[in-house]
Amino acid sequence: MKDKQTHLIDTAINLFARDGVSVSTARIASEAGVSNGTLFNYFPTKQQLIDSVYLSIKEDIARNVLPSLGQDMSVKEVMFGIWRGYIQWALANPLHHEVSILLKAAMVLSAATLERADAIFELKVAKLRKGVEQHQLVDLPVDYICELSTAQLSVAVAFLQRFKLDSVDASKHIHCSFDVFWNGIKA
Repeated sequence: MKDKQTHLIDTAINLFARDGVSVSTARIASEAGVSNGTLFNYFPTKQQLIDSVYLSIKEDIARNVLPSLGQDMSVKEVMFGIWRGYIQWALANPLHHEVSILLKAAMVLSAATLERADAIFELKVAKLRKGVEQHQLVDLPVDYICELSTAQLSVAVAFLQRFKLDSVDASKHIHCSFDVFWNGIKA
């Protein structure tokens, strides 16, 4: 990604976190120190900017979470790896975490962007699908299980952000919160 494009995305993240998704592209351009025309050279529409912000965040999560996971792992091992990795990433990147949730909850993302974001985590989706098919997991749509994990992860992150636990207690919380999630989806 080009430096100016990255700067525009970072500026949008900061403004979305502070002011919400209704912030104007003119305000984003001004905060980034560029003209509106420059912003539109990189992102011809606000929708493309919003989608690019979301995908940038999802790609960052993937770079930090997925390298330690593999096809040979069980569905539980993959889900726990994502659980622990995501929480660690979210605590280190609170604005990105907040904006990711905001954009999804505001229902402003294009269908194509949601599909691309899901494709980034294909290992997770494939493992969950196989777990449902093999009756290791409850018979629920995989999309539902993914939404459930996102919601429970957000609660786990919020708890850790609020109470600022030491590393030992934070680790216990990560394991315990995963157990609550896992016990809700295992067959």
